[in-house]
Amino acid sequence: MSSLDEKFALVLDTVSAVKADLACNLLSAEGIPTYQHSPDFDVAELGVAAHAAVRGVSVYVPKRAREWALEILEDAWGKD
Repeated sequence: MSSLDEKFALVLDTVSAVKADLACNLLSAEGIPTYQHSPDFDVAELGVAAHAAVRGVSVYVPKRAREWALEILEDAWGKD
């Protein structure tokens, strides 16, 4: 089994769940598959919304699409 880093590249690191969802929608509309990941911890105590707000979400795309994905996000939101 391969690791996440072997096939996917990070495009957004620890952003809000809302921003991660918006990014995934933008990228998906352009045909780029996405993968969201957040640090593991017990969600049951806080609930899903609190989990995302406290921990943040990272967005990954296939390595071959990283530069294109970054261009799409920069066109949509500008540079950070």
